[in-house]
Amino acid sequence: MKILWLLLGLVPTLAVGAPNERAPLQGVTAVRAGNYGMPSKWIRQRDEVGPIVAELNELRKKPWRKADTKMKCYSTVILLAGEKQVALFRLRPDMIVDRPVEKGDSSYSAKLADGDLPQLRKALAEAPASKTCE
Repeated sequence: MKILWLLLGLVPTLAVGAPNERAPLQGVTAVRAGNYGMPSKWIRQRDEVGPIVAELNELRKKPWRKADTKMKCYSTVILLAGEKQVALFRLRPDMIVDRPVEKGDSSYSAKLADGDLPQLRKALAEAPASKTCE
């Protein structure tokens, strides 16, 4: 009985650590980034894709909550390997959500600092601005 209680005590610890154990993003050949309700900007140049993927991998090493955060007026960032979607992110200046690609997988949310994701923020600034969001 004591072993069962010990094992049950470990479950919350494992759940909190899980977001940092997600696989790094690999094989990304293109980034599709767009602001809420506007056409996307495609990024296909290796020297532009690489730094964005590196930023997202660095951010994935930080603590994330295993939960979806509902947002309005967000930007969408889709990472692709060829034509296959590898990852989907929704972000606002203060928050990012890593949405599941596969059904049944979990969403993860994290707060963003002002200095996080400079290359990705630059790409979103170059995409058409949303007409319905401020």
